[in-house]
Amino acid sequence: MHPLRDLGLKGIANPASAYLGVSIGWVFIAAVQTFLQGRSLILPPEAWWPAAASALGLTCYYYGTLAALQRGHLSAYYPIIRSAPLAIILFNWMFLGEAYSALALLGVLMVVFSGLLIQKPSDRLFDDPIALGFALLAMVASAVYSIADSVAMRHVEPSSFLFWVYLFVSLLLGMICLADPRRSAQLRTRLFESWQGSWPRILATSLTSYASYYLILVAFQLRADPAYVSAIRQASIPLSIILAAFVLREQGSLQRLGWAILLAIGIVIIVFQ
Repeated sequence: MHPLRDLGLKGIANPASAYLGVSIGWVFIAAVQTFLQGRSLILPPEAWWPAAASALGLTCYYYGTLAALQRGHLSAYYPIIRSAPLAIILFNWMFLGEAYSALALLGVLMVVFSGLLIQKPSDRLFDDPIALGFALLAMVASAVYSIADSVAMRHVEPSSFLFWVYLFVSLLLGMICLADPRRSAQLRTRLFESWQGSWPRILATSLTSYASYYLILVAFQLRADPAYVSAIRQASIPLSIILAAFVLREQGSLQRLGWAILLAIGIVIIVFQ
């Protein structure tokens, strides 16, 4: 569902404003789901710091992703953005003492590097260092919020956690919109610029991305390792290539499907190791 979300918002004029709309949608969806489940929105004390860390990581991820895709091709920068598993493994090994089997590491490496090799020099990956920088920011931020989410799911239900996380994200994205360098723009324009004429895309993106993220948190509740979950999510890369070829009409996208097959083999290794 992730490339569907990014595709849905690609080309929108103000990335922060677009994701502000999506984040506000998540707040309402999470509140309704929590109410229907008869649960409380109040988080336990040990879940607040992961919520804050997740919100900060998500804000950087969302803004970095849309800013990168606004400047470059979906198929070129999406694999960079989704290369968080190595950062997660490095963090878990250095700071949490986690150990990974050689087979699991092989699977993760196959997923990450095949995702990167899907790109070709014709994509002009390094021609726009700003776009590449945004993609790298989104990648690191993805590792941060994945680790924070996995910790939080030991203490709290997904819907109430998402309510507070996306309330924080909405506030942060609102601040980014207000920091718009176009000082002459009115407050309303800065906050809601991308909503005008694009609200169906924003609403659809809110629904699909919430469902996707909720399933990820359920996996963390079942004690899935965040590095493995992040690696398995790379299955979205072949889908992004197909979308780039048939929807965005990006040239040469289908030629990269050979690397996508190697990526799929890596995912199988992770699942069954």
